[in-house]
Amino acid sequence: MNKKSSFNKYWVYAFLFVLPVIVYHSVSGHQFMTSWDDSWMVFNRHTTDGLTLRNLAAIFTETNNGQYSPINQLVYTVLYSIFGADPLAFHLTSLLYHAINGCLVFAFVKMLLGFREQGNTKSVAVTAIITALLFAVHPINTEAVAWISASKIPLFTLFGLLGMICYLKQAPLNPPRRGKYFLLSFVFFLLAFGSKEQGAALPLALPLIDWFIGRNLRDKNVWLEKIPFFALALVGGLFTLSLRNPYNVQYLADYYLWERLIFACYALTEYLTKLIVPVNLLYVYPFPMIAGDPMPVRFFLYPVIAAAIVGAFVYYRKHAVLVFGALFFLLNVCLTLHIISISRISIVADRWIYLSSVGFFMTVAWYGVNFLKDLSKLKKGIACLAFAAYFVYLAGYAMKRAEVWHDNDSLKKEIKELIKMREDYEKGTFKEQ
Repeated sequence: MNKKSSFNKYWVYAFLFVLPVIVYHSVSGHQFMTSWDDSWMVFNRHTTDGLTLRNLAAIFTETNNGQYSPINQLVYTVLYSIFGADPLAFHLTSLLYHAINGCLVFAFVKMLLGFREQGNTKSVAVTAIITALLFAVHPINTEAVAWISASKIPLFTLFGLLGMICYLKQAPLNPPRRGKYFLLSFVFFLLAFGSKEQGAALPLALPLIDWFIGRNLRDKNVWLEKIPFFALALVGGLFTLSLRNPYNVQYLADYYLWERLIFACYALTEYLTKLIVPVNLLYVYPFPMIAGDPMPVRFFLYPVIAAAIVGAFVYYRKHAVLVFGALFFLLNVCLTLHIISISRISIVADRWIYLSSVGFFMTVAWYGVNFLKDLSKLKKGIACLAFAAYFVYLAGYAMKRAEVWHDNDSLKKEIKELIKMREDYEKGTFKEQ
């Protein structure tokens, strides 16, 4: 690599790091959400007991209200030990995660596409940049950045991306060598699971990566090497499904399987809609009814929409980037689709697709870049202006959305109706309006 290309690459990383800092700069003045999950997620005895051997052991051997994230909790404990109850340190840490993740998304997508599109380096680089830009400023990721209790999501994503990048460094070697990068990828996946239970699904993406970069999936060695990763996914997944949050027991409803399948179709449709046109983002999206009540009629439309999406996917199944992007999205969101009941009060949550969004953004960026190739200069210019306007909208909405998470009062002010809905839900009188 010559000095010029290295210099340009460093500037790309610098820009991708600085951009989300600018968009989310307001979080530096935000407070703790003590009327929301910060009251127990951040401020608990594991945080305040400090860096003692007994407390460190407790952090790694105990759950916290049905959640297990010892690495994230360790970060809280370290921050509290150094800075005390200063929200600035906690918020800047979350922002740091997100800024680093934008750079890692660029590196991951560039490396991944580079294996398959070796003769198309320019399109690969532009796709990677656009993917990282969308990830960095999309308002659906605001919750994971601006809410301290959600910091475990960008943290697990950071380790997950590092794990996949390390895997890509060793997977294509012929013959394959199980050296430091193979070990590092497993360690990073383990750290990802220790940061957020959702990290248990990360190893499932490895065969998908193998297929995409052209490894021989009929080679038994390709599967044998995955045994420690799949063991992590199995144990982590079973452990996650066994957890229950005592604060949310009242919301855990015995929905029928067919109802949960409809919820899953709704969730997928809702996520895709919000990724394309992010409007009316909220911090809680309640279930549409209490278990035992009739399903709202409009929800029966979502399986039809989901079937249409699956049909389009099957029709375009020979498009490798589309297949990878769709499956990467699905694999990383599958544990939150409520097909198997989980201890949560929201049917969907913006933060749950923080990592999944990478698959969507990469797909959109790749086909957008290749679509532009065949346009005239005038049409290409108009398309670029349209994207610039869309990008400004995303960044502006993300800035506005970040302000909602300033403190308890700002959050309550925006969503008084949802608070009322939650109170009705607790009383068992919630009805969809």
